Amino acid sequence: MEFKDFSAILERVRATRSGNVPSDIQLLDSWLASDSEIRHAEDELGVRLPEKYKEFMQRIGGGQFIFLDLLPVVSLEGRHEDVVEVNQREPWANDFVAVSPVGTGDWWGFNAVGGICGDEVFIRIFEDGSREVEASDFLEFAARQGLRAG
Repeated sequence: MEFKDFSAILERVRATRSGNVPSDIQLLDSWLASDSEIRHAEDELGVRLPEKYKEFMQRIGGGQFIFLDLLPVVSLEGRHEDVVEVNQREPWANDFVAVSPVGTGDWWGFNAVGGICGDEVFIRIFEDGSREVEASDFLEFAARQGLRAG
């Protein structure tokens, strides 16, 4: 999916949901990441993150994304787990980069081969470490899981 297509879906969802959500509930946190913060995360994790993921984090950001909780690249004042902190404490740090908790102990993220993350988003199953493809790229994943569109 291209970003312009994703943006159109996001605007449609925002328009339809905004009237159905109490004003004190925030649908999007928008914890944006800078180029230097993304480079720092890549250096700390020893991986190169997918371009669509990086663009999403720069333009829309981490945190609450309607139905999805996305790890921010950098935690705001230590109030939230971030991509580096989660992935450095978990045993998969060499070949998987978690970006979103499923809520069951499972994680959504990217497989990393030779320090390069592929575009596909996988679900990593807690019990046995197996992985299944969830989406062909991060924007498709965010539209499907975060916006419940597509």
